Amino acid sequence: MTRVIRMKPWSLLRVAQLAGVTAKVAYAARDRGVLHPSVLGASDALPLRTFDALRRISWPGTSYARNLPQHMRLWESRAIEQSRLDIEAVDRRAGLYVHQAGAVLVVKPGRHAAVVLELLAEEAPFLHLPLGAWAHEARAAVERAGQG
Repeated sequence: MTRVIRMKPWSLLRVAQLAGVTAKVAYAARDRGVLHPSVLGASDALPLRTFDALRRISWPGTSYARNLPQHMRLWESRAIEQSRLDIEAVDRRAGLYVHQAGAVLVVKPGRHAAVVLELLAEEAPFLHLPLGAWAHEARAAVERAGQG
């Protein structure tokens, strides 16, 4: 006989709590098409956290008026899409290097060094997001809650 385990469906608030961001950030992510409430899961914590980390970024030489309605910028959209990973499969060393042209997802230590050196050689400003650490935190939170 197969035992069926019923799990509580994922909501924007639940994903926000898992990602460690406010409900306001989750609703903003929904409104900008980052999250889709009908298909939420634990792995949505990574794109939500990425969205939160990037939403206030303004690269040198660009203006970003905070008092105007914001649209997803191309580099921001690329980074968020690269962060759509299964939290169960993400290596703890995974990192996302976000720059004005997009983002680079890396895992191996040598590749981390190479990407940083490439961006420094191009004199490109960048931001490192520790996706692997975030995924590890999310997995641990799901396990503590006994849900998943």
